[in-house]
Amino acid sequence: MKLSRCVNLTELRYQGPIFDAHSHVADEQALDLYVKIANRYNVEQSLLIVHGSDISAYQKKYPDRFIYAKYFSGWILFSDDFDQTVSEIYTLREDGYGMAKMHFAPFWGDRLDIDLVPTVDDERFDIFFDTLAKENIPVVIHIGDPDTYFTQRYSDERVYGTKEDHIQEFENRLRKSPEVTFQVAHFLAQPEIHRQENLSRMLETYPNLNIDTGSARWMVRELGKDVERSRNLIIEYQDRILFGIDCVARTMDESYYDGRFWSERMLFETDVRDAPLPFVDKDTVHLGGTYINGLDLPTTVLEKIYWQNAHRLHDL
Repeated sequence: MKLSRCVNLTELRYQGPIFDAHSHVADEQALDLYVKIANRYNVEQSLLIVHGSDISAYQKKYPDRFIYAKYFSGWILFSDDFDQTVSEIYTLREDGYGMAKMHFAPFWGDRLDIDLVPTVDDERFDIFFDTLAKENIPVVIHIGDPDTYFTQRYSDERVYGTKEDHIQEFENRLRKSPEVTFQVAHFLAQPEIHRQENLSRMLETYPNLNIDTGSARWMVRELGKDVERSRNLIIEYQDRILFGIDCVARTMDESYYDGRFWSERMLFETDVRDAPLPFVDKDTVHLGGTYINGLDLPTTVLEKIYWQNAHRLHDL
């Protein structure tokens, strides 16, 4: 899909380095393309969530480029061999990882042949989080999906619960695991304007809580609905927010990466109004599409969410 840009890259206000705090790799060749496009946007480092067991090739090709996160998927977390999973935390750093990744979403109930998928606050996970705290391993965690998913995919509350259920379950975990450093993906699943008050309350309540800005279409769609309110929230919690686009390096379609980097930088750096998202947002394709309304954040705030916060979290 050909991009339709409103500004040239050279016109973007922020010219400093960027840390992409939420990216995935599933294919080595596609990772090369991700890096090529990321370089275009001044992304010098990234958190790379690895879908596989061997990171040696990435380490050799890209020394000092990535912080690696080991992906403890639902297939692993909800298995019968959980003791083995916990033991892997003790060797994460010597295996080259600096972070753990966990994923709790309603769809696991569809994918796994178990009667009841345990929730993030389930006591069986206490030892996992206790071990993360003991080993000083931060975790990036997915705890919820867009409101649009709950109207389109998860409408049966008997099967999937409610979004409020999932957010509350995670807050229960925050209370139980105050020594764990959390990076919660997707603005803690609360970029929607009507959820931002609760998001602010949680950020105020839990000092070990950080959030990232993946994914691009979700952030653009929701944060731009009330520019002033979203801008004020980000400025207030500028020390707790990390830039990330949530790309998965598995495609050789250059526009996939380019469109997401460009969209988020437009969102955070400009005051553009009603600029079409340069790729299809499946959640709004039948509702007129998604448009970018820029938040025009101060440069000092951009420096934190683009670079400084990630470096502090990872002690770089």
